Amino acid sequence: MPILHPDPPRIPPGLHSEQDVLRALRTLPGEAHVFARLRILDAEANRDREIDFLVVHPELGLVIIEVKGSGVEPQGDHWVRRHGGRTERLDESPGEQLLAQQYALLHFLKEAGAGFVPQITRVLALPSLALRPGQALGPDLPASRILTRDKLSQPFLALREAVTGGLPWEEWRRGPDARHHEVRPDALKRILDAMVPQLLPPPSLAEVMQAEGQHQDRTSAMFLNHLAQNFSRGRYHLQGGPGSGKSLLARQVTRLWASEGRRVLVVAFNRALTFATQCALDDLIRADRVFVSTYHDLAVNLLTQAERLPAFGRAEDFFNRDVPEGMEALLREGASGGEPGWDALVVDEAQDLDPSWVRPLLGLLRDPERDPTLLLEDPAQSLYREARHHLGRAWRLDLSLRQNAAIRRAACLAFPACGWEPPPAGPDEGAVLLRRSAPATWKADLAAHLSDLAREGIQSRQVLILAPHRPGTLGLKDGQELGPWRLNTVPDWWEGDAAGRVHMGTVHAYKGLESDVVIYLAPAYRHPDGPRLAYTAYSRARHRLIVLEGALAEPAAPKAPPEARAPAPRPAAPRVRTFAEPQRAALLGALTAAKAWKPASTTAEAP
Repeated sequence: MPILHPDPPRIPPGLHSEQDVLRALRTLPGEAHVFARLRILDAEANRDREIDFLVVHPELGLVIIEVKGSGVEPQGDHWVRRHGGRTERLDESPGEQLLAQQYALLHFLKEAGAGFVPQITRVLALPSLALRPGQALGPDLPASRILTRDKLSQPFLALREAVTGGLPWEEWRRGPDARHHEVRPDALKRILDAMVPQLLPPPSLAEVMQAEGQHQDRTSAMFLNHLAQNFSRGRYHLQGGPGSGKSLLARQVTRLWASEGRRVLVVAFNRALTFATQCALDDLIRADRVFVSTYHDLAVNLLTQAERLPAFGRAEDFFNRDVPEGMEALLREGASGGEPGWDALVVDEAQDLDPSWVRPLLGLLRDPERDPTLLLEDPAQSLYREARHHLGRAWRLDLSLRQNAAIRRAACLAFPACGWEPPPAGPDEGAVLLRRSAPATWKADLAAHLSDLAREGIQSRQVLILAPHRPGTLGLKDGQELGPWRLNTVPDWWEGDAAGRVHMGTVHAYKGLESDVVIYLAPAYRHPDGPRLAYTAYSRARHRLIVLEGALAEPAAPKAPPEARAPAPRPAAPRVRTFAEPQRAALLGALTAAKAWKPASTTAEAP
């Protein structure tokens, strides 16, 4: 792998062709230096020239690479850029740009006292333009100096061809031109000393993440709409890996069904996910087209209305046995009160719900046999129970819409039994940081990472700290200052969310939600659910993942509490929860990609 300047390079996410070229250049041999995004003053034109890539190699000399992306192409005797239905003529052709860059670079190096300057080769990269083999683009752009997508598969050979003008490499090396390209160690040092300060300041992490998010949202919208059209026609049971857009798809299908005049029941297990989904669908909830609830709130409501709520004993028995059994009996007997009120059922994060809890919910539909249903789950995130659902046609969504591939790869490798193939290894552009920590240092390590994020322009609301244990057991309190921010550690974090506070909680509490940056405090001991917890925690990261490995010591076992009378069960949840604007913003922020999706008017065939 070559030496990169800067390392890692930060190519804005919208520059797809530059990213393709950078991926190829990363495979150059280790003696090469690759500069990304250089700015050189063109003294003759009195303007800055930006060089996309400069390769410095002991045998190849200096190679300038200008990259042109999709929509840039030759038209007659000039070049144009096509964008948004418009065609714009370029002031300079790529050949003219490269020639000006070469002169500016040569003048700069001489003025900087670099001494002998090796031969400079000009190369145009066109990874998005279809060209015939051997096609030239003018006398200043012969085919040997054009990097097509095919040539990028072997970039070192392609650069050799550009330098030699198409001559066989060994024949060229024996010729007189080869010595003009040699970069000796002393010349290399002078060139590096001159070039490094000319690197363009990289965009901040906040800017990179914003561009990544906008790109992800644009590319996923059409695809999700297509999936929703397909999976809204019947009964489906979808299994999706991390970042596959399951919750987005659930909301999109809900909107499609509501647009068809159906009343939709949306059920989940996690209270925070449920409240966030309520905020994302509140227009339909207010129109009485959709009802969103946790399973237990729904069951307690119905049992209370029917005056059949079981007596409260042990909390575990009450919620895992008594309420589900009472709910099943209530629906089996048709005693829930009134006519069935819904025409479609969505179950999100279904792996957290036992199948014996879900199937009786069909009794709440007007037509239990034919009304459409959609179950979405990732069995690898089954932290509560091993659930095996068989409701609807099974389908696997083996894709990732919102995550850097390196994050998905880290999640799959953390839990090899997850059932999803990790993406191939590749440059992660800093998306995943695995850092050693220790029980004695993790708080200082965490504070240092938070400070680094703040310096990069990241806001506290973009960061989520996850751990296998509650913050209180780790010696952290709500409102405690850690690095540049204070902590929000309350279980119902949306209730008192304040500016300048970073969320922190257990992996369980944030299942189904996500954050731009996730910091996971990994245990320093063998946790019985360690791989699954890591997989689930990593999957919450949308753009950046930081793992403090070996951070947490095993907490001491709590002392047995004194005998006490069992508390009364929690009151039934209201049918529609209303949220103040700050609470709505906090909940929707945890969905990140929550959108007011517009159902399409066309229908698609079932997959």
